[in-house]
Amino acid sequence: MGLIGRICCFSLMRSPSKSTNHPEDFQPEIIGADEEDFQPPPEITMGAGEEESQPVPLPNLPPEITFEILSRLTVKSLLRLRCVCKSWRSLISGREFAKTHLSLASSIDTDYAHHRLLITSPFAVVMSCSLYSILDEHSDTDVVELDYPLYGDGCGGHLGVRVLGCCDGLVCVETKSTLCLWNPSTRKSKRLPSVNLPHGHGVVYGFGYDSSIDDYKVVGFLYGHSGIDFEVKVYTLRTDSWRRIGDFPYGDLPYRHSSGVFVNAALHWNVGGEPNGIIVSLDLAKETYGEILKPEYRDGRLYETLCDFNGCLCELYDYRICAHVWVMKEYGIRDSWTKLAVVPYVTRVSNLQYTMPFSIFKNGEVLLYTRKHLVRYNPKDGTFIYPTCPIDLASSILHPYIESLVSVDMDADKGVPCAPILKGIKEL
Repeated sequence: MGLIGRICCFSLMRSPSKSTNHPEDFQPEIIGADEEDFQPPPEITMGAGEEESQPVPLPNLPPEITFEILSRLTVKSLLRLRCVCKSWRSLISGREFAKTHLSLASSIDTDYAHHRLLITSPFAVVMSCSLYSILDEHSDTDVVELDYPLYGDGCGGHLGVRVLGCCDGLVCVETKSTLCLWNPSTRKSKRLPSVNLPHGHGVVYGFGYDSSIDDYKVVGFLYGHSGIDFEVKVYTLRTDSWRRIGDFPYGDLPYRHSSGVFVNAALHWNVGGEPNGIIVSLDLAKETYGEILKPEYRDGRLYETLCDFNGCLCELYDYRICAHVWVMKEYGIRDSWTKLAVVPYVTRVSNLQYTMPFSIFKNGEVLLYTRKHLVRYNPKDGTFIYPTCPIDLASSILHPYIESLVSVDMDADKGVPCAPILKGIKEL
């Protein structure tokens, strides 16, 4: 019997009680509709030769242990287990459980079992692929096609979907100027009210989490044709509304067609000005702007990409013959910029620019994407590995995200969204 089966059997031996979200009061109840398919837990009998064979019930599994074991399962398994009983459904759907699950998935997921790649293409196709299944050559690649939000109501179509940011398993997407927050793991989504973009204006977005109020925010820089006439608005999930905040204090706007990078409780954009440009930050709690100096890199780059690399700010500079990957190891400290790798171009990826690094492994290898191939580069010996993928990645855009139970439903759990902060989790 597998882990999930043993958990079910042990827990269902407990007597029914009132459903609760608190593990210390957790008592599963069998839902009547599921009783037909429910198999009673096995009984332990005395061995042959004993005077009498009496069934010995399995020991009760302490509820706090059940809570911790369940919090280590994948989202796919947890969604199935919600059907076991009312209490499990209430527990798995609860705020504290979502916090615990996300915290563990973020901190101990060394084999990337909870990490996936969201793959968007210009052909209105959105797919999700397990990062673990790509990296493990002995594993079957886990790829599923997703019905992304707004596709069926005329907001999708050939323009497809544009991903504006990923945070705690939530994805902010745009289709035909309509915004939506979406959890691709649970398939739940929420359409955002219009930002009221004036005719002829464009907008640069960013998406992140404000821990001071336990809320998620979308930031929009609205700009006109001149690039001077612009304003900044912030959407909060709790209020489900937009409001204007302080004007952008820099003369140049964030690079158009780029999205804010969420690191260290702030959103970041590359901005022109200065000899090499600067990185402008927006603290989501204080809603104040800051400035971060870029690394001292050599001139001659063709383009640059700002991204989140394992929780650190990362700049990728492309020089046609190679790409330099810089990582800021101590947030806000310019001297902490470290050149992580110099990745050369090879025949297989010639004329295919590296877009962004996804991750670094214990052996120092770096995973990158070229708009056609995934590339795993080892800077120690200069070798390349090309992980196989069963789908054509040409012209696609890849977005790493973590599976979670974070909800966009403000009516759930007393209208408070789930958050990623939970400390003091016991180790089994």
